[in-house]
Amino acid sequence: MIRSLLLAIAFSAHPLHTTMTELAEDRAHGVVRATIRVFADDFGKARGVKPELDYVSSAFAFIDRSGRPLALRSCGTRSTGDLLWICVEATSADGLAALKVHNVMLSNLFDDQVNVVQGTIGGARRSLLFIKGDRPKLLTGR
Repeated sequence: MIRSLLLAIAFSAHPLHTTMTELAEDRAHGVVRATIRVFADDFGKARGVKPELDYVSSAFAFIDRSGRPLALRSCGTRSTGDLLWICVEATSADGLAALKVHNVMLSNLFDDQVNVVQGTIGGARRSLLFIKGDRPKLLTGR
């Protein structure tokens, strides 16, 4: 009985494929920032031999009003246990409210990938959810 239960648990277990991104803006310095939390083993599979910033730039974007992605630069990476915290930033005088966000990280590897993006605009907390095939979205919900 116990052996059957353990086998059932082993076969029903499914890894969680998700990233969590926290957005911030520094209007005084004209910078928008994304800190992306990703499972290290999943990220290792996704980037292969690509440098970290190259992969992140291909999968995450701040998009301006004209539809162009802003150039990202690294603001650091740290690890905590099995998680990586990847920070990227871009120059934007208009801040988060004027930008669309796109996050397809790991969607090329995992059909069940879910990417959560959160930020604060005008004192209001906003959240976006991205799944495979989603298009860029405004954090303001408009």
